[in-house]
Formats: sequence, structure tokens, C-alpha cells
Amino acid sequence: MLPDVLLSAEVLVGALVVLLLLFLVLTFLRRRAIGRGKPLVLCAVRLPGESRWKVGMARYGTTRLDWFRLGGFTVRARAQWARAELQLDTPHGLQGRERIGLIPDAVGVACRYRGRSFEVALAPGAYTALRAWVESSPPGLNVNVA
Repeated sequence: MLPDVLLSAEVLVGALVVLLLLFLVLTFLRRRAIGRGKPLVLCAVRLPGESRWKVGMARYGTTRLDWFRLGGFTVRARAQWARAELQLDTPHGLQGRERIGLIPDAVGVACRYRGRSFEVALAPGAYTALRAWVESSPPGLNVNVA
């Protein structure tokens, strides 16, 4: 009787380890597929009227910024913002309950895109990169300006 219980427990533990490894491999492959050789940054988004931040990854493209939820299996962006139409306000520190565990020193930035407002939260260095990306022009745009 005891060997049967031990065998069942071993099979259960083995199955859980295999599931955990499968989850980790799928997470790694999803992150690689999302990145596609482009810069990724940990970034949280909060829409108007919401109190919670949704943590995800932002991918800088040539002409747009794509945002993906951190969890999940899809490689489609949950939000996309065209570089030329994205406006950033001044960053502010996050206090108290606004703080984000995965981004402990995050700054919040109010944004506007096509008349809609939302907020992003990212590390100070990532904010600097985002600001520089928004303010610069993509390669090949306005190259013949005198």
C-alpha cells in the first residue's frame, strides 16, 4: 500500500516539475518572440478611472511603441501608440499604494494619444530612453530637411 502512495506522489511531483519547466520555456519563447531583436523595457500602464497598474513590456519600434501584458501566451500587442502622436508629460514619483513591486523606483508619466489620456510607469532610465525615442525622428523621416 505504501509503495503505491509513494509512486503516485512521485508521478504527481514529476508532472508538476514538467509543467513548471514547460511554463518557463513558453514564457522565455514568448519574450523572445515579442522582442524580435528590438529593445524591450518593463513598463506598467494605467488607464483613466483605474486604480491598478497593469505590468507589461514595451517594445520600441521604428514608428510605434507596442505594449504587451507581462503574463499570458499571446504575442500580440495589447496597445500600440504611433511615435509621432504620443505626448509625454513630466514624470512624477509614485507614492504609497501607487508603487509597483516589479519596478520599485518607477516614475509615473501622464500620456496623451489621439485625445485619450493614460499613464505609464517605468524606471527612471527607461523613462529617459522613452522620452528620447519620442522626441527623436525615426530613421529616414525628414532626412532632407535644411
